[in-house]
Amino acid sequence: MNRTVDVIIPAYRPGAEFADLIRKLNHQSVPVRAICVIHTRGGEFPEEVLRSPGVRVTYIAKEQFDHGGTRDAAIRKSDADIVLCMTQDAMPVDRYLVERLTKAFEREDVGAAYARQVPAKDCTEIERYTRAFNYPPDDCVKGMEDIDELGIKTFFCSNVCAAYRRDVYEKIGGFEKKTIFNEDMIYAGKMVKAGYKIAYCAAAEVVHSHNYSGAQQFHRNFDLAVSQVQHPEVFLGVRS
Repeated sequence: MNRTVDVIIPAYRPGAEFADLIRKLNHQSVPVRAICVIHTRGGEFPEEVLRSPGVRVTYIAKEQFDHGGTRDAAIRKSDADIVLCMTQDAMPVDRYLVERLTKAFEREDVGAAYARQVPAKDCTEIERYTRAFNYPPDDCVKGMEDIDELGIKTFFCSNVCAAYRRDVYEKIGGFEKKTIFNEDMIYAGKMVKAGYKIAYCAAAEVVHSHNYSGAQQFHRNFDLAVSQVQHPEVFLGVRS
């Protein structure tokens, strides 16, 4: 079954590599219908991207941006069967990213599918270890029956590169409209608890990694914990 696919990318001061990301998305083996970029004002935007096929750019003020709300607003403007959320610094490894992610939806109980993140060449050893732990080489499909074994990792899903069935997304209620972080796992947890499954597609790869300082990693982990405390309906009683 052929499904339409739209891509959602929040962007802020994207660099020259952003144009390369758009080119790669426009040359996928499964065509992308539209690339919806939500650009937070405050920096220049690559002119080449504006001329790229299928690209639609929406501009918002910095104070309007929200990790959940901004993505949710863009998804609700789409009528595609599948919406693919990406970040501006995730780079497809090859032209089969979309094909491999959307194949997961051949299972009717799969509501979300996320890609493997492989580290960039300049990545630190600690970050390489983290990527290897969170993104192993084997596929898996996760559901409520896996919570005893996987704990909170059952809900793991990353909007660095994750695809969602739009009908399921609307049924579950979409991303939180106000959240500092972790909108992907909050939604994924609600989706799993509603009886749907999350597919991890190891062959769908994007290059994405960070070299965070100790303070930056602490701040990120702190925000993650806050988001879990704010949503006991998802995380309470699920071991970390």
